[in-house]
This record gives sequence, structure tokens and C-alpha cells, in this order.
Amino acid sequence: MLDNNYTSIYFSSLVDIIKNGDLTTRSRYRLLRQLLEKVCKYVVRDEVVQFSNLFSRLTFICNRYKASRVIHNFRMVSNDLLKHDSADLEQYFATYWMDVNDFISYVFSVPVPDQNRGFYPFPIKRLELKHSEFEYIIDRLRVSVVDIKENILYCVEENSDRGDHIKVQINEEGTNELFSSIDRVWDGAILHLINVGVDEHLIYHPKIFVLEPDYLIDVSAIAECFQDYGTSSLGFIKSKFDEIPNNKHLLLGNFANAVMDELVGAADASGVTFNTVFIKHFENYPFEHTACPDILDIKQFKQYELDCETHFNTIKRVYLEEFVHYGITSEGDINLEPSFMCNVYGVQGRLDLLHSVKKDELKTTIVELKSGSTVYPDDGVSVKPNHTVQLYLYHLMLSVVNNIPYRDIGNEKYLSGFIFYSKSRTNSLRKDHINLRRVQQICELRNRIVLNEQVLKSDDLGRVGALLDFISGENIVRAPNLNTRFKELLYKQIKGFTEVLDKCSELERTYFYSFVSFIAREQYISKLGAGEYEGSHGLASLWIDSAEVKKDKYSILCDLVISENRISEEEKLIVFKRTLVDDFVNFRVGDVCVLYPRNDESDTAVKHQIFKCTIQGITKDTVTVVFRHKQSSIAYFSQYHLWALERDSMDASFTSMYKSLYAFMSAPKSNRDVILNVLPPRQGIDYGFYKPTLSVEQNRILNNALSAEDYFVLNGPPGTGKTSHIIKELVEELYTNTNQNILLLAYTNKAVDELCGAVTDALVDVTTVNKFVRIGNPLSSDSRYEGNLINTIIKRESDALELSGRKFTRNVLSNIIRNNRVFLSTVATMSSKNDVFKLKNFDTVIIDEASQILEPQIIGLLPKCRRFIMIGDHKQLPAIVVQSDALSKTNNPLLELIGLADRRNSLFERLYNFCEANRLDYAHDTLTYQGRMHREIAAFPNVAFYEGKLKEAFTLENLTVEAKAGLSRQVASLELKSVRNDHLSEVLAKKRLIFINVEEYQAGQQKKTSESEADLIIKILQKVEQLYELNGREINLRKQVGIIAPFKNQIALIKNKLEGSGISNHEDIVVDTVERFQGGQRDIILYSFTINEIIQLQGVVSLNEDQTVDRKLNVALTRAKEQMIILGNAEVLSHNPVYKDMIMHIKEVGGYFDLDSL
Repeated sequence: MLDNNYTSIYFSSLVDIIKNGDLTTRSRYRLLRQLLEKVCKYVVRDEVVQFSNLFSRLTFICNRYKASRVIHNFRMVSNDLLKHDSADLEQYFATYWMDVNDFISYVFSVPVPDQNRGFYPFPIKRLELKHSEFEYIIDRLRVSVVDIKENILYCVEENSDRGDHIKVQINEEGTNELFSSIDRVWDGAILHLINVGVDEHLIYHPKIFVLEPDYLIDVSAIAECFQDYGTSSLGFIKSKFDEIPNNKHLLLGNFANAVMDELVGAADASGVTFNTVFIKHFENYPFEHTACPDILDIKQFKQYELDCETHFNTIKRVYLEEFVHYGITSEGDINLEPSFMCNVYGVQGRLDLLHSVKKDELKTTIVELKSGSTVYPDDGVSVKPNHTVQLYLYHLMLSVVNNIPYRDIGNEKYLSGFIFYSKSRTNSLRKDHINLRRVQQICELRNRIVLNEQVLKSDDLGRVGALLDFISGENIVRAPNLNTRFKELLYKQIKGFTEVLDKCSELERTYFYSFVSFIAREQYISKLGAGEYEGSHGLASLWIDSAEVKKDKYSILCDLVISENRISEEEKLIVFKRTLVDDFVNFRVGDVCVLYPRNDESDTAVKHQIFKCTIQGITKDTVTVVFRHKQSSIAYFSQYHLWALERDSMDASFTSMYKSLYAFMSAPKSNRDVILNVLPPRQGIDYGFYKPTLSVEQNRILNNALSAEDYFVLNGPPGTGKTSHIIKELVEELYTNTNQNILLLAYTNKAVDELCGAVTDALVDVTTVNKFVRIGNPLSSDSRYEGNLINTIIKRESDALELSGRKFTRNVLSNIIRNNRVFLSTVATMSSKNDVFKLKNFDTVIIDEASQILEPQIIGLLPKCRRFIMIGDHKQLPAIVVQSDALSKTNNPLLELIGLADRRNSLFERLYNFCEANRLDYAHDTLTYQGRMHREIAAFPNVAFYEGKLKEAFTLENLTVEAKAGLSRQVASLELKSVRNDHLSEVLAKKRLIFINVEEYQAGQQKKTSESEADLIIKILQKVEQLYELNGREINLRKQVGIIAPFKNQIALIKNKLEGSGISNHEDIVVDTVERFQGGQRDIILYSFTINEIIQLQGVVSLNEDQTVDRKLNVALTRAKEQMIILGNAEVLSHNPVYKDMIMHIKEVGGYFDLDSL
């Protein structure tokens, strides 16, 4: 039974939409569509199955609740409003509005209110959409499953406005009998039917089924399931957990790709030399070359160098001689590592090389480079099965992008492909002609991968465990007549994998299965979107969301025109001109994006080659992006005038969590027992730390942290000096008075920047060139610490050696690692750098922002260090998780016993609660003196969130005179001169904590923006500048002012208003979400709540597990040092009890004002 608490809001919103005379017809349709989306997402919010779009949700809901399928007519019309005439839309709107009312009424089993019925139309009119005549063969068709009976699927066609059922024949001998996976599909599942025959009874007979085609799986991951020893989707599961090996073969593969890059990028490929490429390759992979076990001694390395030279000679010869024979020349367009997304076959991939030339027809050639062995025994012609699969999938992807009909996919007039074996000196370029049965096998295996993902994300730990238990030699090594020794070796490798879990306790296996399910669900939602209110479509929004929806979300930069193209140069960048005047969006430097041509509204990322890139710079006029590879040809970019940028979503973070989780299970039992709260942390010998300039509390905490044997967890509320004092003192003590190696980690690059500052202060007296080493990307790092980046250090050392006539060697890198004792990185980067741990043993790892890190993100790293110190605050923002509260709960007694009830919470919180509950005072503590906020600002969060335990640092007894003077601002009154007869100026001059009631309710708008609040922010900033000037003070808005808003739409609107405000250096003012402000502070914080309707409240609240702390509000209120200014609709906000208490508190202290009074 559905909870119908929201139905009154839904019906009220419907009235607002139809009554609002200021709305255009198309605006009404958009708002009605948005409301229907919200309703459907709410209905399916707790379903284990994820739905990729409104079509799949509606199909499921109509089937589950027996609602009228007529609602599909509105879905079809609203899919693309630009197709329809405004007059037509106007006459049909009332009927569609009625259909949504009836839909809500039926699904929630509540009557339509009389007020709403009063707007019902007569007569009823719906737009009659044209239905295509059936042809015998349909190239492809997208459907949603309703039911399955006796080898017939009952489905709804996506392009049907009536929701009529069609019949699809499955398990049909000679047509689709290979697709046994379809027997296990579920209600609401999306299928792409390919090459469909329709008989005289209108029964559909597809040759190929693609299950959940919006769930994109990497081509290479599917291909690796096809091995010469057998084919199994279990290989895909196993690969999630396998550590990526650092061996000679992997390095040879990277080198081969580097050779191709150099040849394609060179003005004269014949002049490219082995030494040049090899040295550059070594510099790009310094850790890998230094730690690789296959090439540790000189003899091994020399052989590796010779192997590289063999590959170089073969690749260069084939490129210069054989490519020409097959028409791969500079006459066409050669693209290196082009990427594609395909929502027809449900795959994504990056090719090694793509050659395109247009004469009469577009002819495309795929080249996939392989540095490994050919088939065994090699007949000089055959291609290994995994390589064949890769080639086939690239054919399928290109056929969609190039609009090649299914029947012509194997026609080399349009598309051909080669596997290039660089190890083979003869017949290096090999083909494998595409055939239907092999394509069916590939698509069926992909379907099985999707089915397995359904099991993994189900949270049914019995099913999850059974699926993982199915991984065995018998089920993976299935090819007949295998060499006995080879088979035994494979069985041994697989047994080594499974033994890790076999040896685990019941608790450990339960923990493992539970988090595997959690990660799988998180990844699924990141691809397809959430069923949550206001949830997105995930990566699939790139092609599912309409252009209008993307613009409303400010999630697309479109109509970009190339002004500088330097992708063929060393910079590998393009500068675009932003041509839309009001194109304000919420993109940041460092965002990873997808770039694609977009010359009309129908263009999306799945219709073209895409380019993965990173934003290097963005202004109101331009955006600069940098690419991974330079391209020899810019011809492709000349074909299109307009381009679009959207954010990319990558699987790397999920891959890292799976591997981290498995690495933890492989760790010594003593580590596992302590981290899983089976055993308490050991109490170490008293370190004896004391520093007279520190407080009693700080000395106690630092001594306990330094004395810790296994771990120490420190809770640091806002402004208590977690980084600037505690971490600084820890690093200084460990570096100066011990020989320990120290690793410092944080979740975000911004936090690592702050750690760099703390370490710099701690080691101020250290005279070495590199006080610390940072492992990371220059684009994501503060330029002040660029000299500490490992790549910068290597380049500096290499240049110095070159000047003296010497080479940079592995020994030089080993010395850099050995001679430096302090390393910094993000958790994500360090998780992908296992080789660092082979070169360096870390004694102590200090983790800042630990309360923002999910357990699987960090748990694999911890056993690699002797002990760890975690610092965080679980009453501030947790890790970002896209699945719902209900789905994140473990609901498992075994896990609840160790404090794991909610998987969204951090390991930090679980360990802290365990230590607190068991009174392990030596292993945990809390900082209670805050030196950030004025006491008037701190008063409410202190009582509401910290039980009144926070005290102003000003009250500490042993402060120096200078420190006391510096902290006196915490208790000082605000007495600025203000502009006469200017109430707003007077308020800003006298009040520290301000709430301005902005009653901007626009009926039916369901907006995530507030024009009034944005305008007021500009006005306040102008007044603040005026006040400071009047009082003879200087103000640096970039450093002293921060603006927080919960929605990206409002952030974009405020930034747009700032551009036209005349405020000095407005582009430097940080306007961002509260998540981005965590860990930061400003003198003045403005918080624009932007809540227009009650229903929006649930999107901005982040309650802790016992529902006592709103962590988002806590962070927002505790960023301000001198003044906190809140803008919002008091009436709407007061429906939330915490917000109501806050507003009441501000009223009591005289800081509440109505906008009209200012």
C-alpha cells in the first residue's frame, strides 16, 4: 500500500498549473511532465529494480496498479513538444491534465478532489499520433516488458501512445533460441529488439534481444569473458575484485599504444625513433616500471627493452607500409582512441584507432592494437576469441553511429576492422568477418552480465553469496581438449581467488556480500538514475533527457563554437566560444566531461563519436577543455560548427570499491577483527607527548593519537582546528622525533590542498627540496603545491640529470620515494596506486574528512599501513550516496551488532561509536573548542547539533596574548556605521545572524530557483561593499564571502546575476552547494534556501541515523566566522522541525526580517 501523504500536494500542484494564466502552453506541458516524473519516481522509490526512464516506470506502474495505459499518450506528446503545433497542444492540454489527475487517483487509491474535477474537460480530446505501418523486417524496436507466458513476451512499444501490448516470440528455434536470459526478465525491464520479423498475426520475431540497453557495459569487459579456455559471464564478476596486475605484458601494451600515438601524431612518422618513445613511456609510468616484479633486475629490464623495440619496429613498419595497402592514409581522418556510447546494444568503448574517409560513401576502418600473443598454435590468420568479440562490438557501435542498417553491418563497403598483433612479425593485421550467431552469443552474454548485476544489487545476501560461490574452475574453464597443465594452472588461479572468501567468517562474508550489493546498486543508479524524488537519469540522461530538460537543469553547455583548436599540439586543448548570452551553467574547472557535435536539438552523445575531456578553464565567454590524447588530424572538428559539453560519469570509483573490499578480505585476520569491531583496538604504550603552548585538550588528544597501536578516531566539530592544529602537530612530531613514514589522505582534492598547507606549516624548518610528495593530477591541485607533485619532482630531477649528461633511472625514482617520508593524496588516487605500497612502507596514515568516506572506499588501504588516525565529524555531511535511505539500511542482525546499520555512514562513524559505547577513551576523543564562529553564530548549531558541548576558543586559559587578541572577535559586538535611512544597511551593520523571509511562491512552478533570493544576494553584497568602505575597512569578496545554495539551478542563476552586478572581482566569489563548502570557511556566508514548495524540503535535508541532526544545515550554519545571512521562505521552511527551531531562535535574538521591511 502506497503512503498517500503527498497526494494532496500533487493535486494542489495540478491546480496551480492549470490556473496559472502567466504560463505558456509549452510551460504547462513541461510542468505537468515534471510532476508526472516526480509521482512515478516516488511510487517506485523502494523497488529493488531501477528504471531508466519515464517509459519503463509508467509501464511498470500501469501493470502493477492496473492503471489506465492512456497516460502513455501524454508521455509521447511531452517527449518532444517542439514537434507539435502550439494550437494543437493547447486544445489537448486539459485532457492530459485530467489523465494525470486520474493516474494519481488510481495509483494511490484516493479520489480526485472536487476542485480538480471542476477543471475536467468536455469533450475529451487527445492528440492522435501517426502509427507506422508494419514492415516485415524492423531494424530495431525498444519495448518494456509487461508479462511473459509460454514463450511469448507481452510488451509495450516505447513509441506507442496507447500503451497497447505487443507479442514477442522468445526461445524460437532458428531465430533467437540462444537468448535463454530473456526467461528471467522482470516487469518493467527495457529490451531492444534487433532485426525483428513481424508475421501475419503481428507477432514479433527478433533475432537479437538487448536487456536494459541504457545500462552501458565496457566493450573490453564483455570481450574478456570470451577466452580460449571458455566463455562465462562469471569472468565479469571476478574481474571486479581482481587487482590489476603490474607486469611486463601490461607495460608492453601501454608501450605499443604509445608508439601508435607517436606515429599518428608525428608530422613525419618515418622520423619517429624507438629511444624517444621508450623514454617518454618510462616517464609516463615511473611507479609501474620501478615496482614491476618481472623487470626488477638489469637483465630482465634489458630483455623488456628489447621486446619493446621489437613491437616498435613491427608497429612502425605496418603503419608506414601495410596501412596504405588497406586505404588507411592521411587522405582520411585518423582518430586516436575515439570513444562511443551505444544505447542500442548497451555498450561503450574506446577504440585504438579509427580511420574515416568519405568518397561516394563514408568508409570507416577500425584498428585494435594487441601487444599480446596470437592464438595458439598460430595459423597466421586466426584471431583470439576475446579480440574477435571486441571487434564485433565495435562494428555494432559504429553501425549505429553511422546509420548502417543491420543487414549491412558486415559489408566492408561501409565498415571494416582489423586486429593488429604487434608481436607477430608476419600477418600482423587480421580480420574476422562478422556473423549473426556470434553477435547473438555476445549480446546474450551481455544480457547475462546485466542479470547478474540484478542479483548483486538485490540485497538478497543469500542470492549474492550463491552467485559468487558459483565462481569456480568448473564453471569458467569450459573449453574441451585443453592442455592439462594449462587447465591446472587456471584452476589454481581461480581457487586462489575463491579461497579468500571460503576462509572468511560468517560475519566477514555477510559484510562482504552486503557491501557488494550496496556498490552494485550505487553503480546501477549512477548509470540509469534513481527512483528518488528529483532523481536524475544518471549517465543515461545524456541521451534520455531532452534538450529542454538539460537546459532547465543547467547540465549542458551547448552551441559552443571552436575558437582555438590545439588538439594536434602538445597542449591537447580546444578553446570554445560560448555563443548563448543566457547560457549560465554550473560547470567547474576539473569537471570530467563528454564533448560531442550538436548541430540541432536531436543530437545527443549516442549519435556521434564523443571525446572525453576535462575543463581547464571557464568564463562567461569561453570554455577551455584538455584531452587525453593529441590528434594528428583536426578534420573531424571541421565537419561540425556547434558542439556540446556534458558531465561524464565513470565506473572507476565503483571498480576501486570492489577491489578495496576484496583486498580487505585478503588482509591478515588481526586487521579484519579490529576494523570489524570483533576485537577492540590495542592500547599502546604512552607516548608522553606534551607541548606547553597547546591546551590540555589538545595535549591529551595528540598524546593518545601518537600512542595508538591500531587506530585512533578524532571527532572534530566545525572550527576546532582538526587540520590546522591537530594534523599539523601530528606531522611535526612524527617527522621531527621519529623515523616514521607518513601518508596523509582526504576524500577531496580541496581537502588535500589544505593538508598540503598544514604539512608546509609543520615542516617549516625542514630544508630539503621536497618537504612532501603529492600524488595526483595537476588540474586538480592547488598551483602553490605544484612543485610537490610527483610528476613535477620527476621532471625536475630528469631535467637536472639531462643537463649533466645522465639519465633518469628507476634507481633515481626509488631514491625519491625512499628519501621522502611524507606523502599526500586523495583516497581515490591512492587506491589506484598499489605500486606505491610496494616501494614504501607507511607507519602512520592520517585520514582527514574521514566521515565523508564510505567503508569500501578506504577499507582496502588501511591494512597496508601499521596504524591509522581518522579525523572527521559524523554530524557534518556524510559521503555522497545516490540510493535511498531505505535501500542503504543493512537490515541484518550480524552487521547491526558491529554497528553497521546504514551503509551510507562512514567507517569513521562506526569505529567512533564503538569506542564511545565501550569507553575506549584511549582510542577516540572529541575536540570541543572552536575558533571559527562568533558565539552568536555558533549558539544555535551548538545546542541543536552538539548538545551544547562546544566552547569558544577565546575562553581557553593558556592562550598567548596574541592568540587571545586574535580570538577576541568571537565575543566582539558588531558595531559598524551604516547608511542613514537604509534599513538593510542598518541590519547588516549590527546583526551577526540574520534570516530574511522571502515569500516567493509561484504557483505550479516546481522551480529550483528563486529570482528574489538571487537579486537580494546581489543587493546584500553591494551593501556589504558599501558598509566596509564607509567604515574604512578593506574587503576581499573572494576570500571573505561565500554563497551557498542547495540547487545547481540557483547557483547558476546567482552566478549569472553576479556577472551583471558591477561587483568587483565577482567571478572570484565562490557560489556552490553546501557539499563543496564542507571544510571551508568565510567571514560572511549567505545561504539561499531556494525552497518554493513543501515537497522540495525532502531534497535539501540530510538527517543522521537517529534523525537528530540535519547535517547539511549544520555545515551551512558553521561556515561563517563573522556573519551568517539566511534567505528563505519561512512559512515553507517551518514545515521542517529543525528549520522551524532555527527560525524561532533567530527571531528570539532579533535577527528575523521580512524582505518587504528592508
